[in-house]
Parts: sequence; C-alpha cells; structure tokens
Amino acid sequence: MQTKFIGTSAVQLSSPNKNRVRFVIEFTPSSIVAGNTGRIYIGRGFIPSATIGDPNQGDVLNSGSFIEESAAYVGDTMPFKGALWAIADAANQQITYDEEDASPSPTTATAA
Repeated sequence: MQTKFIGTSAVQLSSPNKNRVRFVIEFTPSSIVAGNTGRIYIGRGFIPSATIGDPNQGDVLNSGSFIEESAAYVGDTMPFKGALWAIADAANQQITYDEEDASPSPTTATAA
C-alpha cells in the first residue's frame, strides 16, 4: 500500500495495467491526518477537475471515504484498467493507494 499526497495539481496514481484485478483508493480520515479536510477527485482515464459542478470532476472522495474495484471472475472487465488520476481542492491531502496485479507467471520448461 502506498501513501500519496495529492494537491491542487493532478497526479497520476497508476499507469494503465491490463492485468489489474483490484485497486483501492482511501482518503485518510481527518481523525488521523488533521489536514485532510478537502475533497479528492478521481479520474478514470482522464485528468479530473477540482471545480465543483464541472462535468470532468470524476469521482469525489471526502475524508475517510474510499473507492474499491475488483474482478469478480476471470475475464471480468472490472476493475478499470486504464490510468488513474487524482487532484484535490486543497493542498497536501493524504491518501493510500493499493493495486493488485494478476500478471501471467513465467512458463517453465520441463525436461523431456
């Protein structure tokens, strides 16, 4: 799990990953980090806007909330496999990000 600080400039949380099977973005509660009083906007495949009402604001996280997506079965189109972006309406907002990957394991040769 990675701790990241999100400010008023967009940051890429994760690059596109076709093998992603799960991700979680959690906005650390203000009871743990007192300065986490803003909002964080998450963009799936686009850079979100921190302007309220903007159609490109993406998903909104308030202090203590989270987004989690995971595959329910092999071949599931969830979770989102593209780039994940974040921007905040206040400086230095702390989140944690975690991602699981189901990369194919390397094949091993067997002796004949």
